[in-house]
Amino acid sequence: MRKLAYEVFVDIHRLAYKYRFQKLDTAGWESFIADGEKLMERYRGTAAESLFRNLFAAVQNFYEKLGQEQD
Repeated sequence: MRKLAYEVFVDIHRLAYKYRFQKLDTAGWESFIADGEKLMERYRGTAAESLFRNLFAAVQNFYEKLGQEQD
């Protein structure tokens, strides 16, 4: 289980790093969501699914607030 949790954290970090923690335009946002959904498939039905969902939601929230602050 620890290995699976570690993989979730690494995948979320790589996803956020790919988008450089910066404001996303509409195309960037759609790409970010699509990439997150692809990663979600890796964890669907496993004990780590809710961990992934919660972390992904937190990162989405970060990007949404980042976009609001820079508008």
